[in-house]
Amino acid sequence: MTDDATNHDLGRIDVIELDDTPALSRDVAIDFAVIQAAWPDFEGSFDSLQGRRMMGLFYGQDDVYRLCSARLDRDHDNPLGLDETLIPGGSYLRLRGSAPSIYEDIAPAFDALFEHANHDPGRPHIECYRREGEVDCLVPISSSS
Repeated sequence: MTDDATNHDLGRIDVIELDDTPALSRDVAIDFAVIQAAWPDFEGSFDSLQGRRMMGLFYGQDDVYRLCSARLDRDHDNPLGLDETLIPGGSYLRLRGSAPSIYEDIAPAFDALFEHANHDPGRPHIECYRREGEVDCLVPISSSS
């Protein structure tokens, strides 16, 4: 796929570049009910969600879903004792979705992205929660895409 955007029934697909991003995280099993239950507890552990970038990383080969918050200056000493991780940068194919059915559309969005992607299996695919009701689905692509 080229850098040009493609329209899909679920939204616009385009290529973006991410920088490596240090993050605080917690791993849970890839199970929809477990993931859904883990988010409120994870988000509630922070002093505030103001300025936070929340992401879910799928490590399918390991059956791991990693809840992440990009590290902020106020997290310097990790007072919550969360795991530390690096959200890998590079080229990603992105499908941006919004309410009302965004959460139900996440799996179909990833299916659509995989149809267009020269997938890089060495990096996770990512749900990037922009604000309530808005999610970017990201699939890592090989630099030769």
